[in-house]
Amino acid sequence: MEESKNKEFLTGNLVDRNEKEKFIRELAESECKLNIRLINDFAFKKTFHNKKALTGLLSALLDMPAGKIEELEFPDTFLDGEYEDGREGILDVRVHLNNQRRINIEIQVLEYPYWEERSLFYLSKMFVDGFSKGENYSKLEESIQISILGFDLPHADHYYSVIRLMDEKTHTIYSDKLSLRMLYLKQLDNVSEEELGEEVYKWAKLISAKDWKVLIKMAENNEYMRAAVEEMEKINSDKELRYRYLKKEMELSDETTIREYYLSKGWEKGKASGEQFMLGLIKAMMKDGMGQEEIERLETDDSFKDEMVKKYIQ
Repeated sequence: MEESKNKEFLTGNLVDRNEKEKFIRELAESECKLNIRLINDFAFKKTFHNKKALTGLLSALLDMPAGKIEELEFPDTFLDGEYEDGREGILDVRVHLNNQRRINIEIQVLEYPYWEERSLFYLSKMFVDGFSKGENYSKLEESIQISILGFDLPHADHYYSVIRLMDEKTHTIYSDKLSLRMLYLKQLDNVSEEELGEEVYKWAKLISAKDWKVLIKMAENNEYMRAAVEEMEKINSDKELRYRYLKKEMELSDETTIREYYLSKGWEKGKASGEQFMLGLIKAMMKDGMGQEEIERLETDDSFKDEMVKKYIQ
């Protein structure tokens, strides 16, 4: 009952931010057990910085035996959104795998405008990162962009897609050095009997699981999932980690509320391009630390709106 009331407070309509801050600090320091979920960005990053847990996840996503993943390296050492000046916190987990593979894994629960272009941009950026003029092109490493999404892209018709560059007539792979993998959490109820036994499906269910009983049951006979659940238990047992988890939950609920509110105001409502434009602007402002007051000005202050468009969109 108490957990239900806590969830209602965190995910309800926007209230005074100071009140929410006080509440989540008190909840973090209480003995109440939190229902840690991996769709929470902080929990995802914290859990999969455990190399054993990440090995299991990558084994499923890349369809390769866990034993062949001999070495994992985290070039991006930042964990909880505290990035250097000038760096946007866009990478949930960036991994350098043995056999010359670079991998970005991102989880995004809320619908995000132009995700296809975004994923292509960061895949391309990763592919050429560190490559210097005059080097042999053969030195470019295989790069894989993995998106775990809580929304469907227009072409999504099954829960897991592997996308490569290929000849559209012969289906011959042009190059195996660039690929994208899309895991659609909303599609998990539409899988076939055969797909129920796939390892990537089992990990998708773990990521989307809503309570501890399900998590513990799934981890009973899988050492890699067990490592993931143990990391989640560490979050629950540490007051500061609990606070950071709840802070991310609050930010997510605030973002959801703001999106729904401003789209309902009718800013170019009914025009997909207009909605995507405003979502992109609001997202950019929130990433820069702006809150409800600044976003409300978009509706009432045209000069401020023009200023924000020039700063974040153009």
